[in-house]
Amino acid sequence: MKEKYNIRPVWVEDAETLVKWWESYDHMLVPSQELLPENGQMGLAIEKDGRMMAAAFVYLTNSDMGYIDFLVSDPNYKGRDRFEIITMLIEACSELAVELGCRIIWAMTTYDSVIKRCEKLDHDVLEDKYSLIYTHHKAYKNVVKKQKEGKANWLSLFES
Repeated sequence: MKEKYNIRPVWVEDAETLVKWWESYDHMLVPSQELLPENGQMGLAIEKDGRMMAAAFVYLTNSDMGYIDFLVSDPNYKGRDRFEIITMLIEACSELAVELGCRIIWAMTTYDSVIKRCEKLDHDVLEDKYSLIYTHHKAYKNVVKKQKEGKANWLSLFES
């Protein structure tokens, strides 16, 4: 029997499964729904014979640059086609970003296996290693506090 792959949008019903997958990789950040683009509705999932195997999310910016993140796959699936499945998903996310107007697509990973998949797709991969720096929780709390105190004013720099 020939295996059938299907790429589709991430559905609301996928959220619980995706959280379990992210949690199973003890080193992965589990994003809250509001940190995902369009509250988790701007991603693609790949299925094999009707079973979701992996998903990733496409972020759009206010420029011609897009970002792909939170790629996750079924931790229990060990099939020989795992490499091919994730490669197809990365390619589909890249194509979606281009169709949505992105000229440059950015992504980061520490996984050599994902880097190999991207190189197979002829994406440019920088040799330099990067550290991810983010301050979501602290910065968010500080801005909310300043807003409540009437002291938040960065947006005034852009008002005309």
